[in-house]
Amino acid sequence: MLASVTPTALYGELLPQGAPVPAAVRDQARRYRYGRAAMQLHVALAAPPGWHDERLAGVPLFHLSDGSASTGIACAEAEAGLLPRRPTVVVGQQHVIDPSRVPEGAAALWIQLQELPFAPAGDAAGRLDTDGGWTMALTEGYVERVLARVARHAPDLPGKVLAWDAVTPADLAAHNPNAVAGDPYGGSAELDQSLLWRPLPGASRHATPVPGLWHIGASTHPGPGLGGGSGHLAAQQLIRGTRRRGRRRNGPAPR
Repeated sequence: MLASVTPTALYGELLPQGAPVPAAVRDQARRYRYGRAAMQLHVALAAPPGWHDERLAGVPLFHLSDGSASTGIACAEAEAGLLPRRPTVVVGQQHVIDPSRVPEGAAALWIQLQELPFAPAGDAAGRLDTDGGWTMALTEGYVERVLARVARHAPDLPGKVLAWDAVTPADLAAHNPNAVAGDPYGGSAELDQSLLWRPLPGASRHATPVPGLWHIGASTHPGPGLGGGSGHLAAQQLIRGTRRRGRRRNGPAPR
């Protein structure tokens, strides 16, 4: 059986108290940490953006930032519960690879913002009201900030925007139980929650204390952004286990 869920859900909700799970593993699952929240923004354009650097017109995915220091500041602001003043903007142009995604002559931007608080306590720029959480007014204000950042590199962008739709951190959490607190990556990927320690020191490498139950998904090794990686690794372990059992049943191969 495969469980593609967070360790919080697996050990805290899905497995009953009578399951053979050591108390230490359940405690580690309770202390599992989630990362910063994220927002997805989809923008329909009447025509492709006129990038200052014409080479960007053929790039399907790139990051816009003022440099590593700017990204570090934005991350720190988000960790402090603030909406970043100058967010790092991940810009996707999927129509570059698949033109069928947009009408002929049109374009679209797939934007990801990875430096956001789930429950904003303030705005680092001091301009947006965060008292009500991710309201439509707050979402619109932050989208305006983000698109203005992109427009620094494509000045004609505002005149080409037909419509946009935002998936806020609150929306992510509401629609996907694995996006705890708006974290789309299944948990913080700091060193103590990566590699051999992901998701938990007491239950890593996809095996669980429950016989026949395997844990996969972004919360497990090798982590988020590597689609299918955890399932492939779990499958390899199952295949190796099947081969070993077959050899034990059949005895050593004849020489």
